[in-house]
Amino acid sequence: MIAIKLTFPTGRWHATPWGRHVNEGSVEWPPSPWRLLRALLAVWHSKCHDVPEEQMRSLIDFLTPLPVYYLPPASQGHTRHYMPLADDKKTKIFDTFVTISPRDSIVTVWPDIEIDDKQRKLLDRLLRCMSYFGRAESWIDAHVLETWQGKLNAMPVNGQPSIPNGSSERVRLLSAVSADEYIAWRIDMLQAELDRKLNEKKRKVKDKGKNPTKVKLSRKELVTIESEIPKTLFDALHASTGDLRSAGWNRPPGSRWVDYLRPANVFASKPRRYGRHKRIVPPIVARFAVCGSVRPRLTEAIWIGERVRTALMSCSARAQQERTGQDLDASWVFTGKHKDGSPSSKGHSHAHYLCESSSDEMAGCISHLTVYAPHGFDSNDILALNRFRRVWGHGGHDLQFVPLGVGQPEDFGGLDDTSGYSRLLASSNVWISRTPFVPTDHLKIRPGEAKDSKRRYEAIIRELRRIVTKEFERRAWLQEHFQLLETIDPIIESEHSGTYLGGQFTTWLKFHRDRIKGKGNRSGPHGYGFRLKFSQPVRGPIVLGYGCHFGLGQFVPCNNS
Repeated sequence: MIAIKLTFPTGRWHATPWGRHVNEGSVEWPPSPWRLLRALLAVWHSKCHDVPEEQMRSLIDFLTPLPVYYLPPASQGHTRHYMPLADDKKTKIFDTFVTISPRDSIVTVWPDIEIDDKQRKLLDRLLRCMSYFGRAESWIDAHVLETWQGKLNAMPVNGQPSIPNGSSERVRLLSAVSADEYIAWRIDMLQAELDRKLNEKKRKVKDKGKNPTKVKLSRKELVTIESEIPKTLFDALHASTGDLRSAGWNRPPGSRWVDYLRPANVFASKPRRYGRHKRIVPPIVARFAVCGSVRPRLTEAIWIGERVRTALMSCSARAQQERTGQDLDASWVFTGKHKDGSPSSKGHSHAHYLCESSSDEMAGCISHLTVYAPHGFDSNDILALNRFRRVWGHGGHDLQFVPLGVGQPEDFGGLDDTSGYSRLLASSNVWISRTPFVPTDHLKIRPGEAKDSKRRYEAIIRELRRIVTKEFERRAWLQEHFQLLETIDPIIESEHSGTYLGGQFTTWLKFHRDRIKGKGNRSGPHGYGFRLKFSQPVRGPIVLGYGCHFGLGQFVPCNNS
Protein backbone atom coordinates (compact mmCIF):
# COMPACT_ATOMS: atom_id res chain seq x y z
CA MET A 1 0.00 0.00 0.00
CA ILE A 2 1.09 3.56 -0.77
CA ALA A 3 -0.51 6.45 1.10
CA ILE A 4 0.42 10.12 0.90
CA LYS A 5 -0.82 13.01 3.01
CA LEU A 6 -1.47 16.47 1.55
CA THR A 7 -1.95 19.42 3.91
CA PHE A 8 -2.54 23.03 2.85
CA PRO A 9 -1.06 25.43 5.46
CA THR A 10 -2.93 28.45 4.08
CA GLY A 11 -6.24 26.57 4.06
CA ARG A 12 -6.84 26.98 0.32
CA TRP A 13 -6.57 24.79 -2.79
CA HIS A 14 -6.57 26.50 -6.19
CA ALA A 15 -6.80 24.30 -9.31
CA THR A 16 -8.89 24.59 -12.48
CA PRO A 17 -9.87 21.23 -14.07
CA TRP A 18 -8.54 20.42 -17.52
CA GLY A 19 -10.75 21.76 -20.29
CA ARG A 20 -12.48 24.32 -18.05
CA HIS A 21 -12.02 28.08 -18.07
CA VAL A 22 -10.97 29.82 -14.88
CA ASN A 23 -14.07 32.06 -15.00
CA GLU A 24 -16.42 29.05 -15.00
CA GLY A 25 -15.99 28.87 -11.24
CA SER A 26 -15.06 25.18 -11.29
CA VAL A 27 -12.41 23.73 -9.01
CA GLU A 28 -10.83 20.25 -9.17
CA TRP A 29 -11.73 18.15 -6.12
CA PRO A 30 -10.17 15.76 -5.33
CA PRO A 31 -6.84 16.55 -7.04
CA SER A 32 -6.62 14.54 -10.24
CA PRO A 33 -4.06 11.71 -10.53
CA TRP A 34 -2.65 13.34 -13.69
CA ARG A 35 -1.92 16.57 -11.80
CA LEU A 36 -0.11 14.69 -9.03
CA LEU A 37 2.18 12.85 -11.47
CA ARG A 38 3.09 16.09 -13.25
CA ALA A 39 3.79 17.78 -9.91
CA LEU A 40 6.21 15.01 -8.92
CA LEU A 41 8.04 15.39 -12.23
CA ALA A 42 8.24 19.16 -11.78
CA VAL A 43 9.83 18.73 -8.33
CA TRP A 44 12.28 16.20 -9.79
CA HIS A 45 13.42 18.66 -12.46
CA SER A 46 13.65 21.69 -10.18
CA LYS A 47 14.95 20.31 -6.86
CA CYS A 48 16.12 16.69 -7.18
CA HIS A 49 18.54 16.71 -10.11
CA ASP A 50 20.60 13.91 -8.58
CA VAL A 51 17.82 11.31 -8.99
CA PRO A 52 18.44 9.16 -12.11
CA GLU A 53 15.78 9.22 -14.80
CA GLU A 54 15.36 5.44 -14.60
CA GLN A 55 14.20 5.71 -10.97
CA MET A 56 11.68 8.40 -11.86
CA ARG A 57 10.32 6.37 -14.78
CA SER A 58 9.90 3.37 -12.50
CA LEU A 59 8.15 5.43 -9.81
CA ILE A 60 5.75 7.01 -12.31
CA ASP A 61 4.87 3.57 -13.71
CA PHE A 62 3.97 2.39 -10.21
CA LEU A 63 1.68 5.37 -9.62
CA THR A 64 -0.36 5.17 -12.85
CA PRO A 65 -3.11 2.93 -11.34
CA LEU A 66 -6.13 4.80 -10.04
CA PRO A 67 -5.89 5.92 -6.38
CA VAL A 68 -8.67 6.36 -3.84
CA TYR A 69 -9.03 9.37 -1.54
CA TYR A 70 -10.06 10.58 1.85
CA LEU A 71 -11.54 14.06 1.49
CA PRO A 72 -11.88 16.09 4.70
CA PRO A 73 -14.66 18.61 5.32
CA ALA A 74 -14.31 21.54 2.95
CA SER A 75 -16.20 24.42 1.39
CA GLN A 76 -15.90 26.57 -1.72
CA GLY A 77 -15.11 30.25 -1.97
CA HIS A 78 -14.09 32.74 -4.60
CA THR A 79 -12.73 36.23 -5.14
CA ARG A 80 -13.46 38.64 -7.97
CA HIS A 81 -10.87 41.12 -9.13
CA TYR A 82 -9.71 42.92 -12.24
CA MET A 83 -6.53 42.04 -14.10
CA PRO A 84 -4.76 44.60 -16.33
CA LEU A 85 -4.63 44.08 -20.10
CA ALA A 86 -3.01 45.99 -22.93
CA ASP A 87 -4.07 49.58 -23.73
CA ASP A 88 -5.00 50.26 -20.08
CA LYS A 89 -7.92 47.84 -20.26
CA LYS A 90 -9.00 45.44 -17.54
CA THR A 91 -10.72 42.06 -17.40
CA LYS A 92 -12.66 40.60 -14.51
CA ILE A 93 -11.35 37.33 -13.08
CA PHE A 94 -13.19 34.83 -10.87
CA ASP A 95 -10.75 32.97 -8.66
CA THR A 96 -12.57 29.91 -7.27
CA PHE A 97 -10.92 27.77 -4.60
CA VAL A 98 -11.59 25.08 -2.00
CA THR A 99 -11.19 26.10 1.63
CA ILE A 100 -9.94 23.43 3.99
CA SER A 101 -8.74 23.61 7.56
CA PRO A 102 -4.92 23.71 7.86
CA ARG A 103 -5.30 20.93 10.45
CA ASP A 104 -7.07 18.62 7.97
CA SER A 105 -5.45 16.67 5.15
CA ILE A 106 -6.27 14.89 1.92
CA VAL A 107 -5.04 11.30 1.92
CA THR A 108 -4.36 9.62 -1.43
CA VAL A 109 -4.06 5.82 -1.28
CA TRP A 110 -3.02 3.11 -3.73
CA PRO A 111 -4.17 0.08 -1.70
CA ASP A 112 -2.86 -2.62 -4.05
CA ILE A 113 0.52 -1.13 -4.90
CA GLU A 114 3.73 -2.11 -3.11
CA ILE A 115 7.08 -0.40 -3.66
CA ASP A 116 10.48 -1.05 -2.10
CA ASP A 117 12.11 1.18 0.51
CA LYS A 118 14.26 2.99 -2.06
CA GLN A 119 11.25 4.04 -4.13
CA ARG A 120 9.27 4.94 -1.01
CA LYS A 121 12.09 7.21 0.18
CA LEU A 122 12.26 8.81 -3.27
CA LEU A 123 8.52 9.49 -3.26
CA ASP A 124 8.71 10.95 0.24
CA ARG A 125 11.62 13.17 -0.75
CA LEU A 126 9.77 14.50 -3.79
CA LEU A 127 6.67 15.23 -1.73
CA ARG A 128 8.58 17.02 1.03
CA CYS A 129 10.34 19.19 -1.59
CA MET A 130 7.00 20.19 -3.11
CA SER A 131 6.29 23.82 -2.18
CA TYR A 132 2.92 24.20 -3.91
CA PHE A 133 0.37 21.96 -5.61
CA GLY A 134 -2.08 23.21 -8.20
CA ARG A 135 -1.60 26.93 -8.66
CA ALA A 136 1.23 28.73 -6.88
CA GLU A 137 -1.14 30.07 -4.22
CA SER A 138 -1.78 26.52 -2.96
CA TRP A 139 1.12 25.99 -0.55
CA ILE A 140 1.49 22.33 0.33
CA ASP A 141 3.00 20.17 3.04
CA ALA A 142 3.14 16.58 1.78
CA HIS A 143 4.78 13.33 2.81
CA VAL A 144 4.36 9.55 2.66
CA LEU A 145 2.40 7.81 5.41
CA GLU A 146 3.64 4.55 6.84
CA THR A 147 0.10 3.20 7.19
CA TRP A 148 -3.47 4.41 6.74
CA GLN A 149 -6.37 2.81 8.55
CA GLY A 150 -8.87 5.62 8.11
CA LYS A 151 -11.94 5.78 5.90
CA LEU A 152 -11.89 6.52 2.16
CA ASN A 153 -14.77 8.47 0.66
CA ALA A 154 -13.79 9.14 -2.98
CA MET A 155 -13.10 6.25 -5.34
CA PRO A 156 -13.22 5.47 -9.08
CA VAL A 157 -16.30 3.90 -10.61
CA ASN A 158 -14.05 1.75 -12.84
CA GLY A 159 -16.72 1.21 -15.44
CA GLN A 160 -19.10 -0.44 -13.01
CA PRO A 161 -22.83 0.40 -13.33
CA SER A 162 -22.67 2.32 -10.08
CA ILE A 163 -25.22 5.10 -9.96
CA PRO A 164 -24.79 7.96 -7.50
CA ASN A 165 -27.36 7.91 -4.74
CA GLY A 166 -28.38 10.65 -2.39
CA SER A 167 -25.12 10.37 -0.43
CA SER A 168 -22.70 10.51 -3.39
CA GLU A 169 -22.14 12.36 -6.64
CA ARG A 170 -20.12 11.71 -9.78
CA VAL A 171 -17.08 13.81 -10.73
CA ARG A 172 -14.70 13.39 -13.68
CA LEU A 173 -10.92 13.40 -13.10
CA LEU A 174 -8.02 13.26 -15.54
CA SER A 175 -5.74 10.26 -14.96
CA ALA A 176 -2.93 8.47 -16.77
CA VAL A 177 -3.08 5.20 -18.68
CA SER A 178 -0.53 2.49 -17.97
CA ALA A 179 2.76 2.37 -19.88
CA ASP A 180 1.63 -0.68 -21.89
CA GLU A 181 -1.70 0.92 -22.76
CA TYR A 182 0.11 4.03 -23.90
CA ILE A 183 2.37 2.07 -26.29
CA ALA A 184 -0.65 0.36 -27.87
CA TRP A 185 -2.51 3.67 -28.10
CA ARG A 186 0.48 5.39 -29.68
CA ILE A 187 0.80 2.76 -32.40
CA ASP A 188 -2.86 3.20 -33.37
CA MET A 189 -2.67 7.01 -33.12
CA LEU A 190 0.52 7.16 -35.18
CA GLN A 191 -0.98 5.00 -37.92
CA ALA A 192 -4.17 7.06 -37.97
CA GLU A 193 -2.17 10.30 -38.25
CA LEU A 194 -0.04 8.88 -41.06
CA ASP A 195 -3.15 7.80 -42.96
CA ARG A 196 -4.76 11.20 -42.44
CA LYS A 197 -1.69 13.08 -43.62
CA LEU A 198 -1.28 10.80 -46.66
CA ASN A 199 -4.94 11.09 -47.69
CA GLU A 200 -4.73 14.86 -47.34
CA LYS A 201 -1.67 14.93 -49.58
CA LYS A 202 -3.32 12.68 -52.16
CA ARG A 203 -6.40 14.89 -52.23
CA LYS A 204 -4.32 17.98 -52.97
CA VAL A 205 -2.54 16.14 -55.82
CA LYS A 206 -5.85 14.90 -57.25
CA ASP A 207 -7.28 18.43 -57.15
CA LYS A 208 -4.41 19.49 -59.39
CA GLY A 209 -5.38 16.80 -61.95
CA LYS A 210 -2.44 14.52 -61.24
CA ASN A 211 -2.27 10.80 -60.41
CA PRO A 212 -2.40 10.36 -56.59
CA THR A 213 -1.44 6.66 -56.53
CA LYS A 214 2.29 7.38 -56.44
CA VAL A 215 2.09 9.94 -53.65
CA LYS A 216 4.10 9.11 -50.54
CA LEU A 217 5.02 10.90 -47.37
CA SER A 218 8.49 12.38 -47.33
CA ARG A 219 11.06 11.47 -44.72
CA LYS A 220 10.70 14.92 -43.17
CA GLU A 221 6.93 14.50 -42.90
CA LEU A 222 7.35 11.10 -41.26
CA VAL A 223 9.81 12.51 -38.72
CA THR A 224 7.47 15.46 -37.99
CA ILE A 225 4.47 13.20 -37.37
CA GLU A 226 6.58 10.88 -35.23
CA SER A 227 7.82 13.77 -33.08
CA GLU A 228 4.31 15.19 -32.51
CA ILE A 229 3.28 12.14 -30.46
CA PRO A 230 5.44 11.52 -27.34
CA LYS A 231 7.21 8.18 -27.42
CA THR A 232 6.37 7.14 -23.85
CA LEU A 233 3.93 8.06 -21.12
CA PHE A 234 6.86 9.57 -19.22
CA ASP A 235 7.49 11.93 -22.15
CA ALA A 236 3.77 12.73 -22.49
CA LEU A 237 3.61 13.88 -18.86
CA HIS A 238 6.26 16.51 -19.66
CA ALA A 239 4.19 18.27 -22.32
CA SER A 240 3.12 21.77 -21.26
CA THR A 241 -0.49 22.91 -21.48
CA GLY A 242 0.39 25.60 -24.03
CA ASP A 243 2.16 23.13 -26.33
CA LEU A 244 -0.75 20.68 -26.15
CA ARG A 245 -3.32 23.32 -27.04
CA SER A 246 -1.23 24.77 -29.86
CA ALA A 247 -0.86 21.22 -31.27
CA GLY A 248 -4.65 20.76 -31.17
CA TRP A 249 -4.90 18.12 -28.43
CA ASN A 250 -8.24 18.26 -26.62
CA ARG A 251 -6.57 16.46 -23.71
CA PRO A 252 -2.99 15.37 -23.01
CA PRO A 253 -1.75 12.23 -24.79
CA GLY A 254 -1.65 9.27 -22.44
CA SER A 255 -4.50 10.61 -20.32
CA ARG A 256 -8.06 9.43 -19.86
CA TRP A 257 -11.19 10.62 -18.10
CA VAL A 258 -12.25 8.56 -15.09
CA ASP A 259 -15.49 8.93 -13.16
CA TYR A 260 -15.11 9.11 -9.40
CA LEU A 261 -17.76 9.05 -6.70
CA ARG A 262 -17.36 11.57 -3.89
CA PRO A 263 -19.70 12.54 -1.03
CA ALA A 264 -22.64 14.61 -2.19
CA ASN A 265 -22.13 17.05 0.69
CA VAL A 266 -18.39 17.35 0.09
CA PHE A 267 -18.58 21.17 0.26
CA ALA A 268 -21.17 21.36 3.03
CA SER A 269 -18.75 21.67 5.91
CA LYS A 270 -20.03 22.69 9.30
CA PRO A 271 -18.30 25.18 11.58
CA ARG A 272 -16.28 23.54 14.31
CA ARG A 273 -16.45 24.49 17.95
CA TYR A 274 -13.35 24.52 20.02
CA GLY A 275 -13.01 24.77 23.77
CA ARG A 276 -11.55 27.89 25.26
CA HIS A 277 -8.40 26.05 26.14
CA LYS A 278 -7.66 25.44 22.46
CA ARG A 279 -5.95 28.37 20.83
CA ILE A 280 -4.94 28.55 17.20
CA VAL A 281 -1.31 29.64 17.05
CA PRO A 282 -0.79 32.00 14.09
CA PRO A 283 2.21 31.40 11.82
CA ILE A 284 5.17 33.64 12.52
CA VAL A 285 7.52 32.53 9.72
CA ALA A 286 7.16 32.71 5.93
CA ARG A 287 10.01 31.22 3.93
CA PHE A 288 10.88 31.71 0.26
CA ALA A 289 13.49 30.41 -2.16
CA VAL A 290 15.24 33.15 -4.14
CA CYS A 291 15.68 32.78 -7.91
CA GLY A 292 17.07 35.07 -10.58
CA SER A 293 19.55 35.24 -13.42
CA VAL A 294 21.87 37.35 -11.24
CA ARG A 295 21.41 36.92 -7.49
CA PRO A 296 23.11 39.38 -5.13
CA ARG A 297 25.52 38.28 -2.43
CA LEU A 298 24.61 38.23 1.24
CA THR A 299 26.63 41.44 1.60
CA GLU A 300 23.61 43.27 0.08
CA ALA A 301 21.15 41.77 2.57
CA ILE A 302 20.00 45.11 4.03
CA TRP A 303 19.19 46.56 0.60
CA ILE A 304 17.28 43.46 -0.52
CA GLY A 305 15.42 43.46 2.81
CA GLU A 306 14.26 47.02 2.14
CA ARG A 307 12.94 46.10 -1.31
CA VAL A 308 11.12 43.07 0.06
CA ARG A 309 9.45 45.24 2.71
CA THR A 310 8.29 47.72 0.05
CA ALA A 311 6.87 44.93 -2.14
CA LEU A 312 5.06 43.24 0.76
CA MET A 313 3.59 46.56 1.90
CA SER A 314 2.14 47.00 -1.58
CA CYS A 315 0.73 43.45 -1.57
CA SER A 316 -0.74 44.01 1.89
CA ALA A 317 -2.46 47.29 0.92
CA ARG A 318 -4.01 45.67 -2.18
CA ALA A 319 -5.17 42.65 -0.19
CA GLN A 320 -6.91 44.80 2.41
CA GLN A 321 -8.49 46.95 -0.29
CA GLU A 322 -9.94 43.94 -2.10
CA ARG A 323 -11.20 42.44 1.13
CA THR A 324 -12.88 45.58 2.52
CA GLY A 325 -13.47 47.69 -0.58
CA GLN A 326 -11.70 50.64 1.10
CA ASP A 327 -8.34 52.29 0.55
CA LEU A 328 -6.38 51.11 3.58
CA ASP A 329 -2.71 51.24 4.49
CA ALA A 330 -0.55 48.15 4.64
CA SER A 331 -0.64 46.04 7.80
CA TRP A 332 1.53 47.31 10.65
CA VAL A 333 3.14 43.87 10.73
CA PHE A 334 4.93 44.77 7.47
CA THR A 335 5.37 48.52 8.03
CA GLY A 336 6.34 48.49 11.70
CA LYS A 337 4.41 51.73 12.16
CA HIS A 338 1.05 52.87 13.51
CA LYS A 339 -1.54 54.62 11.35
CA ASP A 340 -0.18 58.02 12.36
CA GLY A 341 3.29 57.04 11.14
CA SER A 342 4.85 56.64 14.57
CA PRO A 343 7.07 53.57 15.14
CA SER A 344 5.48 50.49 16.66
CA SER A 345 5.98 50.12 20.39
CA LYS A 346 5.44 46.35 20.52
CA GLY A 347 9.01 45.28 21.20
CA HIS A 348 10.23 44.73 17.63
CA SER A 349 7.43 42.21 17.04
CA HIS A 350 6.76 43.35 13.45
CA ALA A 351 8.29 41.67 10.41
CA HIS A 352 11.99 40.98 9.91
CA TYR A 353 13.14 40.46 6.29
CA LEU A 354 16.12 38.14 6.62
CA CYS A 355 18.17 37.06 3.61
CA GLU A 356 20.16 33.83 3.86
CA SER A 357 22.98 32.21 1.92
CA SER A 358 23.32 28.44 2.24
CA SER A 359 26.76 26.94 2.69
CA ASP A 360 26.72 25.29 -0.76
CA GLU A 361 26.41 28.67 -2.54
CA MET A 362 29.78 28.93 -4.28
CA ALA A 363 29.59 32.72 -4.62
CA GLY A 364 27.85 33.40 -1.31
CA CYS A 365 24.69 34.52 -3.12
CA ILE A 366 21.34 34.93 -1.38
CA SER A 367 19.48 31.60 -1.63
CA HIS A 368 16.50 32.06 0.71
CA LEU A 369 14.40 34.72 2.36
CA THR A 370 12.75 34.35 5.77
CA VAL A 371 10.06 36.80 6.81
CA TYR A 372 9.80 36.54 10.60
CA ALA A 373 7.15 38.37 12.64
CA PRO A 374 7.01 37.45 16.36
CA HIS A 375 3.50 38.95 16.59
CA GLY A 376 2.26 36.48 13.94
CA PHE A 377 0.53 36.80 10.56
CA ASP A 378 -3.25 37.09 10.27
CA SER A 379 -5.30 36.04 7.23
CA ASN A 380 -4.75 39.37 5.43
CA ASP A 381 -1.00 39.11 6.01
CA ILE A 382 -0.91 35.56 4.64
CA LEU A 383 -2.83 36.70 1.56
CA ALA A 384 -0.19 39.38 1.00
CA LEU A 385 2.60 36.80 1.43
CA ASN A 386 0.86 34.57 -1.12
CA ARG A 387 0.92 37.38 -3.67
CA PHE A 388 4.53 38.34 -3.11
CA ARG A 389 6.59 37.11 -6.07
CA ARG A 390 9.39 39.49 -7.08
CA VAL A 391 11.42 42.62 -6.36
CA TRP A 392 13.34 44.78 -8.80
CA GLY A 393 17.05 44.24 -9.26
CA HIS A 394 19.95 46.17 -10.72
CA GLY A 395 20.37 46.09 -14.50
CA GLY A 396 16.95 44.57 -15.08
CA HIS A 397 17.85 41.38 -13.17
CA ASP A 398 14.75 41.06 -11.01
CA LEU A 399 14.66 38.60 -8.14
CA GLN A 400 11.89 36.03 -7.99
CA PHE A 401 10.67 34.49 -4.73
CA VAL A 402 9.20 30.98 -4.64
CA PRO A 403 7.03 30.34 -1.55
CA LEU A 404 8.12 27.36 0.56
CA GLY A 405 5.52 27.65 3.32
CA VAL A 406 4.36 29.45 6.44
CA GLY A 407 4.53 28.12 9.98
CA GLN A 408 6.70 28.14 13.07
CA PRO A 409 10.53 28.31 13.27
CA GLU A 410 10.77 24.62 14.13
CA ASP A 411 9.04 23.79 10.83
CA PHE A 412 11.98 25.16 8.82
CA GLY A 413 14.97 25.24 11.17
CA GLY A 414 17.88 22.82 10.88
CA LEU A 415 21.66 22.71 10.73
CA ASP A 416 21.85 21.11 7.25
CA ASP A 417 21.11 24.13 5.07
CA THR A 418 22.26 22.23 1.95
CA SER A 419 19.00 20.25 2.23
CA GLY A 420 16.87 23.39 2.38
CA TYR A 421 16.76 23.88 6.15
CA SER A 422 17.37 27.27 7.71
CA ARG A 423 20.32 27.58 10.12
CA LEU A 424 18.87 30.93 11.09
CA LEU A 425 15.87 29.07 12.60
CA ALA A 426 17.81 26.14 14.05
CA SER A 427 18.35 25.31 17.72
CA SER A 428 21.73 25.60 19.46
CA ASN A 429 23.36 26.77 22.69
CA VAL A 430 26.19 28.64 20.91
CA TRP A 431 25.46 31.28 18.26
CA ILE A 432 27.86 33.36 16.13
CA SER A 433 27.34 36.44 13.94
CA ARG A 434 26.38 35.81 10.30
CA THR A 435 25.92 39.45 9.27
CA PRO A 436 27.52 42.46 11.00
CA PHE A 437 26.03 43.85 14.19
CA VAL A 438 25.79 47.65 13.99
CA PRO A 439 25.29 49.24 17.45
CA THR A 440 22.32 51.50 18.04
CA ASP A 441 24.02 53.22 21.00
CA HIS A 442 27.37 54.99 21.15
CA LEU A 443 30.30 53.24 22.78
CA LYS A 444 31.08 55.22 25.92
CA ILE A 445 34.87 55.32 26.01
CA ARG A 446 36.30 57.53 28.76
CA PRO A 447 39.15 59.88 27.82
CA GLY A 448 41.57 57.99 30.03
CA GLU A 449 40.67 54.71 28.41
CA ALA A 450 41.08 56.07 24.88
CA LYS A 451 44.76 56.87 25.40
CA ASP A 452 45.82 53.41 26.53
CA SER A 453 45.43 50.62 23.94
CA LYS A 454 44.83 47.88 26.51
CA ARG A 455 42.25 49.90 28.44
CA ARG A 456 40.59 50.96 25.18
CA TYR A 457 40.30 47.31 24.10
CA GLU A 458 38.71 46.39 27.45
CA ALA A 459 36.35 49.37 27.23
CA ILE A 460 35.19 48.37 23.75
CA ILE A 461 34.50 44.82 25.00
CA ARG A 462 32.58 46.21 27.98
CA GLU A 463 30.50 48.60 25.90
CA LEU A 464 29.65 46.02 23.24
CA ARG A 465 28.43 43.63 25.92
CA ARG A 466 26.33 46.40 27.43
CA ILE A 467 24.76 47.28 24.07
CA VAL A 468 23.96 43.65 23.20
CA THR A 469 22.40 43.17 26.64
CA LYS A 470 20.27 46.24 26.04
CA GLU A 471 19.21 44.88 22.64
CA PHE A 472 17.97 41.66 24.27
CA GLU A 473 16.02 43.64 26.85
CA ARG A 474 14.26 45.68 24.14
CA ARG A 475 12.77 42.57 22.52
CA ALA A 476 9.90 40.86 24.31
CA TRP A 477 10.19 37.78 22.09
CA LEU A 478 13.82 37.24 23.18
CA GLN A 479 13.22 37.39 26.94
CA GLU A 480 13.38 33.61 27.38
CA HIS A 481 16.67 33.59 25.48
CA PHE A 482 17.99 36.41 27.67
CA GLN A 483 17.26 34.43 30.82
CA LEU A 484 19.45 31.59 29.49
CA LEU A 485 22.27 33.81 28.19
CA GLU A 486 25.59 33.00 29.88
CA THR A 487 28.31 34.85 27.97
CA ILE A 488 28.61 37.56 25.30
CA ASP A 489 32.00 37.39 23.60
CA PRO A 490 32.68 40.24 21.12
CA ILE A 491 34.88 39.32 18.17
CA ILE A 492 36.78 42.47 17.25
CA GLU A 493 40.09 41.07 15.95
CA SER A 494 40.40 42.04 12.27
CA GLU A 495 41.31 38.51 11.15
CA HIS A 496 38.06 37.15 12.66
CA SER A 497 35.68 40.07 12.01
CA GLY A 498 33.64 38.52 9.22
CA THR A 499 32.01 35.35 7.94
CA TYR A 500 32.57 32.74 5.24
CA LEU A 501 30.62 33.23 2.00
CA GLY A 502 31.14 30.67 -0.74
CA GLY A 503 34.19 29.29 1.05
CA GLN A 504 35.87 32.71 1.19
CA PHE A 505 36.26 34.79 4.33
CA THR A 506 34.32 38.05 3.91
CA THR A 507 34.95 40.88 6.36
CA TRP A 508 32.18 43.06 7.82
CA LEU A 509 33.58 45.99 5.82
CA LYS A 510 32.30 44.39 2.60
CA PHE A 511 28.72 44.31 3.90
CA HIS A 512 26.42 47.22 3.23
CA ARG A 513 25.58 48.58 6.67
CA ASP A 514 23.21 51.44 5.96
CA ARG A 515 19.67 51.66 4.61
CA ILE A 516 18.95 53.45 1.34
CA LYS A 517 15.62 55.08 2.24
CA GLY A 518 14.88 54.49 5.89
CA LYS A 519 16.52 55.97 8.94
CA GLY A 520 17.01 54.25 12.28
CA ASN A 521 19.33 54.90 15.20
CA ARG A 522 22.92 53.82 14.91
CA SER A 523 26.12 54.93 16.56
CA GLY A 524 28.24 54.69 13.43
CA PRO A 525 28.99 52.56 10.36
CA HIS A 526 31.21 50.02 12.13
CA GLY A 527 30.12 46.38 12.21
CA TYR A 528 30.97 43.86 14.91
CA GLY A 529 30.67 40.15 15.48
CA PHE A 530 29.77 38.17 18.60
CA ARG A 531 29.71 34.69 20.02
CA LEU A 532 26.71 34.09 22.29
CA LYS A 533 26.56 31.14 24.66
CA PHE A 534 23.36 29.97 26.39
CA SER A 535 22.94 27.52 29.25
CA GLN A 536 20.77 25.29 27.03
CA PRO A 537 19.82 25.21 23.33
CA VAL A 538 17.56 28.03 22.15
CA ARG A 539 15.61 28.36 18.91
CA GLY A 540 16.39 31.11 16.39
CA PRO A 541 16.12 33.57 14.90
CA ILE A 542 18.36 35.87 16.90
CA VAL A 543 18.70 39.29 15.21
CA LEU A 544 19.96 42.41 17.00
CA GLY A 545 21.09 45.97 16.40
CA TYR A 546 20.58 48.56 13.69
CA GLY A 547 18.99 47.21 10.50
CA CYS A 548 18.06 43.90 12.14
CA HIS A 549 14.62 44.06 10.49
CA PHE A 550 16.36 44.09 7.09
CA GLY A 551 19.08 41.47 7.48
CA LEU A 552 21.83 42.92 9.66
CA GLY A 553 22.70 41.53 13.09
CA GLN A 554 21.86 37.91 12.21
CA PHE A 555 23.21 35.01 14.28
CA VAL A 556 23.50 31.34 13.28
CA PRO A 557 24.55 28.26 15.27
CA CYS A 558 28.29 27.99 15.69
CA ASN A 559 29.77 25.03 13.80
CA ASN A 560 31.74 24.03 16.87
CA SER A 561 28.77 24.14 19.28
